[in-house]
Amino acid sequence: MNVGSVRHRAYSGIFAFAICLAFSIPCLSRAADTNPATTNAPAELDLPAYERELVRISLAIHDPKQIPALRRSLPDSWIVKDGDRIYSVPTTDISDALRQIEHVPNGAIAAELQSRIDSMRLQAQQLSERPSTANSADAQLKLKQILARSEFQAASGPSTWDLIRARINRWILEHLLKLLGLLHISQRTGNLIAWGAIFLAVVLAFYVLYRWLAKSSDEVNFHAAVEPVASDARHWLDEAFAAADRHDYREAIHCAYWASVAHLEDIRLLPRDRSRTPRESLRLLDQHPNQRGLLQAITQSFELIWYGYRPVSAAEWAGTKEQLEKIGCLPSIAPTVPS
Repeated sequence: MNVGSVRHRAYSGIFAFAICLAFSIPCLSRAADTNPATTNAPAELDLPAYERELVRISLAIHDPKQIPALRRSLPDSWIVKDGDRIYSVPTTDISDALRQIEHVPNGAIAAELQSRIDSMRLQAQQLSERPSTANSADAQLKLKQILARSEFQAASGPSTWDLIRARINRWILEHLLKLLGLLHISQRTGNLIAWGAIFLAVVLAFYVLYRWLAKSSDEVNFHAAVEPVASDARHWLDEAFAAADRHDYREAIHCAYWASVAHLEDIRLLPRDRSRTPRESLRLLDQHPNQRGLLQAITQSFELIWYGYRPVSAAEWAGTKEQLEKIGCLPSIAPTVPS
């Protein structure tokens, strides 16, 4: 083998290696740029760096232009080192709040996030200001006392259900934003559509509630304060005849009036309500003129004798009995005495 062929093969190998290297470097670069694991990896910080990170977030909350970059720069969690102690601080809730502020600006969400960041800063400052001579047990006790305060109750780690719910909400929000982007709908229009849907849902809920209450009120049975028993008409008739036997015709006509009212209640021409006045009972019988006329005759005698204290005779009691027979009360309760 001569020297020229060796050189030719060497040059060919070098050229092939250069081509492979030229194609592999961009691929590696793109792979490194698109690898999401490096952007979400937990960040290790000491207490001063952790406090500076919280200050940076606090300043950027109220600047909408900084929120997207701030949200993308947050790791999944902060690993805070304080001497021989290591704390894991998740950033999921902060990222979710920043995402909501970014897509749907809301002063209440920003204020709540600011309060949370302030509490985390205060906790970090108290940890950094603890006496250096304190032993491990005293420091642990002090930390528990700090975390037991009311302002740190919301800073506890999320539960499994909270994490699942946050993932579901994030998935719905991302797909909703993608859908709005495909439909070429602006953020303002999307907000109007969302609030319109919420308004319609509230109106529908109130309408369903109104229909349910109206239906329930129609089905309510209004009872008298004292519900009369089934034999109320017989009782009043017995009292009327007993009073007549004593020649107490005033009491007899009084009982006869209530016997006629009880009979009309039994046949469902009047509702059972003994708090009504006699005139109200007559008005309820406007659709039944025959029974109304008969009850009106008994009512007139009853009002003149009972309320007007007019003297009453046996003949007037006999007329009242005839009215009871016509109204259907006396034959259904007491048998007719043969002549």
